[in-house]
Amino acid sequence: MAASATFTRLSRDELAGLVEAAGSDDPQDMFAYLAANGTSVADFDYDAEIFSTLLPVLAEDYDIDLETGENEIVADIAESAAALVFILTLDERVKYLEKLDPDDFEEEELAELYEDVTGEEAEDAGEAMLAGIAALGQALAEVDAEHVVVVTAG
Repeated sequence: MAASATFTRLSRDELAGLVEAAGSDDPQDMFAYLAANGTSVADFDYDAEIFSTLLPVLAEDYDIDLETGENEIVADIAESAAALVFILTLDERVKYLEKLDPDDFEEEELAELYEDVTGEEAEDAGEAMLAGIAALGQALAEVDAEHVVVVTAG
């Protein structure tokens, strides 16, 4: 079964509860917390495993680093979650929203970068990475001073 990705808009006030839910013995508590307290803001119909390649490619090749915001909170969650989790904040929105325009990326180039990073050729890697960029941009557009978007992939 392919891993799924979620993009959940959450009030900053709810982040402490998210950390607590992520630390529960039941890994599903974090996802239940997000579903109960947040709103889905983007869809992604490909295998979410692509994000483990896409995020480093964006950081290294396009100077778009989405994994460093809210480091302490993410570290607390990452210890407990069996999924890739990162939080998009207003800081990332200001820095990267315009840079995440899917029209500024080439599917072929993304496929080549995927192959460079993984050493594997995947038929729809460029398409999936482009869809990931579109979803990240859509999610970033939903961030403001009072809200973040929690991205889970796995």
